[in-house]
Amino acid sequence: MTAPHTQKDLRARPPTPDDGVHYPDARDVLPVESMYHFVPQAYMQTALEIWFADDPTMLVAAEMFIYYQPSDIRECAAPDVYVIPNVGNALRHSYFMWLEGEVPLFAIEIASRSTYRRDLAHKQELYESWGVAEYWRYDPEGTRLRPLLQGYRLAAGRYQPLPVAVDAASGRCVGHSPVLQLELHAGLEWFRFLNPATGEFISNRQEAEQERQAAERERLAAEQQRLLAEQRRLTAEQRRFAAEQRRLAAEQALEQEQAARQELERLLRQHGIAPPGGAI
Repeated sequence: MTAPHTQKDLRARPPTPDDGVHYPDARDVLPVESMYHFVPQAYMQTALEIWFADDPTMLVAAEMFIYYQPSDIRECAAPDVYVIPNVGNALRHSYFMWLEGEVPLFAIEIASRSTYRRDLAHKQELYESWGVAEYWRYDPEGTRLRPLLQGYRLAAGRYQPLPVAVDAASGRCVGHSPVLQLELHAGLEWFRFLNPATGEFISNRQEAEQERQAAERERLAAEQQRLLAEQRRLTAEQRRFAAEQRRLAAEQALEQEQAARQELERLLRQHGIAPPGGAI
């Protein structure tokens, strides 16, 4: 199903079939979902793009068709959010598995009225057959899955459940993704990835922009303080320089006065006149 791994030019345009078959985009086929589906999906995609921002080999996609059999437009699937390694993050309309040679490392489906039964059966079997290392399901409404977050890891070709901690009072769930090295925190109408190394959630797009603006304000405030400190330093330096000039001018005036007095005394003595307070 997948081609042998070879060195790729990840800067090149992703390959597309040249078999004359029209492969529809997911946007042409998939139904429009509600905000219960769209909001967590948008967060998941953004958060994983942020998480893999320093790795240009990783593709993070959302509901983009993955075609896995040449010339058969029925053989495709569109995980709600997924990550594929070693293919680069160039823009695509669809992903063709037999051309790019990699399968998703991670896939997550968001349960909805129209899809959750298919997610429970067909999708799990399909991703298992592809060799997707991790498969997760999340139910933002809490009406279709118990618990509302479920994860599976591929072992010996079959999915085995990943442990998920459930808070009895709130129903919130926490799972750990070994392939992402992230924790998944899920509750009713709320989902976040957490970086266990820092103990911090990965921000959504709005939060990231707010954090960027706050960081920029802090940077500007620090720069303003630096400029004020530099201005104070320069002012103090100017005052020190002015005081040094006054001291040098006073010394120079004193030296000139002493030299003039000495010259006057010399001239007076030269003419046989005793200087004031002195002898010829």
